[in-house]
Amino acid sequence: MIAIRPGTDADRPQIVERIAEVFGHAQAQRAERLWDWQWHQDPRLPTPGYRGMVADWRGRIIGNLSTTPAGLHLGGAPVSAHWCFDVLVHWGLMRQALKEHRRSAPADAPDLSGGIAAALLDQAAAGQIQLAKHISDPMMVILERIGFTAMGASGSLHRRVSLKHTLGRALGQRLGGLIGSLADLALPRGAKPRLPVEVLTGAFDARFDHLWDTVHPLYPAICRRDAQTLNWRYRRHPESDHYQVLTTGDGARLRGYAVLLTYTKGQRRWAKIVDLLTAPGDREAIDALTAGALCALRTWRAERVEVFACGDGTAALFQSMGFVPRLTKSDRPQPLMVRALPAAAAGIYVTQGDGDGG
Repeated sequence: MIAIRPGTDADRPQIVERIAEVFGHAQAQRAERLWDWQWHQDPRLPTPGYRGMVADWRGRIIGNLSTTPAGLHLGGAPVSAHWCFDVLVHWGLMRQALKEHRRSAPADAPDLSGGIAAALLDQAAAGQIQLAKHISDPMMVILERIGFTAMGASGSLHRRVSLKHTLGRALGQRLGGLIGSLADLALPRGAKPRLPVEVLTGAFDARFDHLWDTVHPLYPAICRRDAQTLNWRYRRHPESDHYQVLTTGDGARLRGYAVLLTYTKGQRRWAKIVDLLTAPGDREAIDALTAGALCALRTWRAERVEVFACGDGTAALFQSMGFVPRLTKSDRPQPLMVRALPAAAAGIYVTQGDGDGG
């Protein structure tokens, strides 16, 4: 019989093995590298240890769903909610297990008529309020079938940052960099910042707690972003050297920050605006941080930058700065998907760094 049960740290070897078999060895190695940071150091966890659901067949895990506390606040008050990610089902093992399950499962066996992925998400232990993003087309069909809905005006956007790296590969670093610098002058820069932008070199400090305490009650819904959470997420991340943080403010008063990620994939140089927080509608601070981010990423020779926008009119704001929707290979958007989210949370603010950060 196939059993759907909460996962534990004891399932770690099999979960990593299944990730390798379904998503590849690189993904499995990264999951192994991030395990302790993700499941034992996250300040949002009520107790350390893996959180998620697994489908167990004869002691073998044939599917799993990872869930992590969202730290969700509605109108300034914390509520229980979970991010759902890393949903996988091993196709070969699933076929064997379902064949046996249909033939010999007892009457009280879990209902798998909607598939194993749906059964994992439907378990009470996975949480009632569920959030998910960056969903593949096949998984989107499953989510819609079991009651997830898309948040309007949400999804990934991207834009060109610089041609230096692209031309440098084709023409050599010196000539390509020179021509790229001239070509970059034609790319839209956005509004000129009217606030100073600085690089944060140390830890997230008490200023970030004050910013969080001040702004989070102003959002209809937002996930936890105090200094403790930010330090765990970006300063203690095993790949923390990839992150850069920009701040803006008036003197000692912090008005906002942006977290940037740059990375090389193959021969390409990519970037993401992973997180950005200001008071709702503080266009002056948002413009300063976004312009500062584009300037910094251009200096770091990033070719293209991606951002996830949801809530507070951020999608329209980024589109006014030259960003365009980033679609899947099948030309579909990837919005924020939610289940059981209260109506009061309409307009929830979400960035790339929420959830699994992907």
